[in-house]
Amino acid sequence: MKIGLNTWTVTGFRYRGVPGLKEILKIASEAGYDGVEFTFDANLLHPDKITREIRRELLETAKSYNLVFPSVATGVFWRYNLGSPDESVRKTGEEFVIKGLELARDLKARVLLVVPAVAKPEIPYDKLYETSVKTLKKLSKKAEDVGVIIGVENVWNKFLYSPLEFRRFLEDIGSEYVKAYFDVGNVVNLGYIENWIDLIGDLIAMVHVKDFDVNVGNIYGFRHVGRGSIDWKMVITKLKEVGYDDFLNAECPPEFYPDLKEPKIPEDGIRAARDNAKALREIFEKYY
Repeated sequence: MKIGLNTWTVTGFRYRGVPGLKEILKIASEAGYDGVEFTFDANLLHPDKITREIRRELLETAKSYNLVFPSVATGVFWRYNLGSPDESVRKTGEEFVIKGLELARDLKARVLLVVPAVAKPEIPYDKLYETSVKTLKKLSKKAEDVGVIIGVENVWNKFLYSPLEFRRFLEDIGSEYVKAYFDVGNVVNLGYIENWIDLIGDLIAMVHVKDFDVNVGNIYGFRHVGRGSIDWKMVITKLKEVGYDDFLNAECPPEFYPDLKEPKIPEDGIRAARDNAKALREIFEKYY
């Protein structure tokens, strides 16, 4: 297994232009990561603004630091719901999937993270499920064309909260180019990590790591790796059992420091990058 740095770990969940993209790669290299998970958004990091020249320069810079881009992530699908009955909302989401797949391809990334749908009280659950399956089945053809896997992430979206349902969802799509992007920390408050890995392990394309404090038990309970309630020996053991041997991407922004009211970027982001790399290396030394 290798360790990757999700760029939000350095910048926070909202990118404001600091540090620069090449500087993030330098930070990742100095902290000891093997790769960087690139994140895009609908603003400063809109895929349309990341030109071919920028993509080429990012690849060259990454190579100079012996880094790769294992995956690409984004938060745009919380807004542009792929299961929405509103065609204009859904179509915008589909366009972002296509742009994200092309960006991932150009960065030689293997996986694009996608939130499959966001449940709303006004949307019947069965319709949400049906629409999301139909949408991702259609988009799987584009994924296959560009050679990038759509990684469906388990998130706090009030949708697919059981590993059995999550697996059924992927099987209903029925494509080798739509698999699971498993987030270890997102499971803790909803179920048991070992149950999830046992049931979807053979479908995992990529893994996010973050910790979680069960004593907090809400959105403020997320922590940096090794600073919460997760049994990391069990996580590594279970992932090895199902044959996962790829990146563990640290998605641990400065906001996860419980005593930090207002993060300073890039200082606190650099600290977060270093702390999580150190924790993951220590976990690997003990259990891998």
